[in-house]
Amino acid sequence: MEIKIKFGDTEINLSHGEKKKKLAIGENPFEAMLPLFDLDHYYKFYENMPHYMVSYYKDLGKAFEKYLDISKPGTGKIPDSPDVLPANGHDIYNYIARYGIANFQIQVIMKLDGRIDFDKLSRAVRLSVDAEPVLGCRFVEHDPPYWKRLEDIDKIEFCSMEETTNAEEAVQLFLESPLDMDNDPKIKVKLIRSDECDIVGIKANHACCDATGLKEYVQLISDIYSRLDGSEEAFVPIPSKRGRGDQDRLFKSLGITEPDSLWIPGSDMLLPTWAFPWKQGTSSTTRMVVCRISPDQAEAISSYAKSRGATYNDLILAAYYRAMLKMGQPMYGVPMGIGVTVDLRRYLSDSKTEALRNFSGSVGTWLSMVENESFGETLSRVVYMMNEIKRGYPGLQSAIGLERLERVSFKEALAYYQATSRIGKNRAKRPVYYGDRCIPTLSNIGILSKQLIKMGDVNVSDYYIIPPVVSAPGLLLMANTYNGIMTLAAGFYENTVLSYDVERLLNNIKHEILEGCKQ
Repeated sequence: MEIKIKFGDTEINLSHGEKKKKLAIGENPFEAMLPLFDLDHYYKFYENMPHYMVSYYKDLGKAFEKYLDISKPGTGKIPDSPDVLPANGHDIYNYIARYGIANFQIQVIMKLDGRIDFDKLSRAVRLSVDAEPVLGCRFVEHDPPYWKRLEDIDKIEFCSMEETTNAEEAVQLFLESPLDMDNDPKIKVKLIRSDECDIVGIKANHACCDATGLKEYVQLISDIYSRLDGSEEAFVPIPSKRGRGDQDRLFKSLGITEPDSLWIPGSDMLLPTWAFPWKQGTSSTTRMVVCRISPDQAEAISSYAKSRGATYNDLILAAYYRAMLKMGQPMYGVPMGIGVTVDLRRYLSDSKTEALRNFSGSVGTWLSMVENESFGETLSRVVYMMNEIKRGYPGLQSAIGLERLERVSFKEALAYYQATSRIGKNRAKRPVYYGDRCIPTLSNIGILSKQLIKMGDVNVSDYYIIPPVVSAPGLLLMANTYNGIMTLAAGFYENTVLSYDVERLLNNIKHEILEGCKQ
């Protein structure tokens, strides 16, 4: 039989002989194919899943690859203006993630050991928008899309202040408050002042930077604030330049002249294999869960890792695999997948991009779980797996894929992700039971700063980054370390999972790490 599928204006005919039931022709491959089966059926793949379901999943991936190949890029050009910046494939993907994939914001919480000057903080934030012009722009849906400097930028409130008697509650409310993609600036800073301390919260729009970029931004505003705090002289930042330089340097450093020739369709695709207690419901309200590991505990973890030839990332990933087994009916002896984000700056000679931006990829890890296996045994297999992955330039396929997305018509790309969103909403109307599947991902940002960050004479005593909230069946865990404290954080949409279950997962990961490192 032949199925017609459509992305925007691009139509593809996909032949398949095994499925005899006639399908209704949808607007795109997701509407034509995914309604045939629930994500929970992936679980049956390891039992008695019909071969046609596996084939259709593969065909779906092939359809999108074919669409990328035949879709024509937009014929327009971005305006030739100093107020315009080009948008790259990373920006485009994270912008259209608003359509049912994630809530597109990354956040920072910094606790200070003294008082800072709010007016100087506001000035530092405003100057940072001149230093990194993309933060003072809006994303323009054009073919091709671009960033455009905001009008009346000096009238925009980038920084605000709240005085409170309950700092913990204020921080939670800040983290769970939404960022308006269309009307809010790309960076928002809030000073939360209580009797005990000053806390600085930062929200960044994921369309313009990733977590490493936000880490760089924290250093930027602390540097600007310190310069303002120590001198009355006018400080004029030098604007960064944002273009194709970083992508070109990445491929050049790897000796790649034709990225498309190395493209492996579906290489970074993961199936939702893990049992996880999603529940029926829809919501745009996000909730955050944070779990901390103390400096003494972190030091013991570091010593154990060195003794086993493992990295912090290996330890966290091993604990993640083992903790996921406890979230539902365990599955042994078959490959289970967890995605791992990759900072593509690792391939640049100075490990830095020319400007604040998104520059991250991902790689899929697959590990079969073994019953009654010790933490050390799981860790050994994870170390071997990750060493093998590192030999193959992890994240490169994501980088090539985003290069391809950059060349696709924005109208077509937008139609694709809007369709994904509609399917998610339709699926939420059907019963979802305990035992639904999950696609977990680990994003380990590492050490946020080797020295204490200072705002003038005031030290930042505590600091952590909170990841974007990913829609089911995705689940993003972020790990980062500062001043000896490791933070594990994850978010979720209210009414799609119980807070208790996300807290249980993070606590299980912490428990696996701490107990495993005692072995």
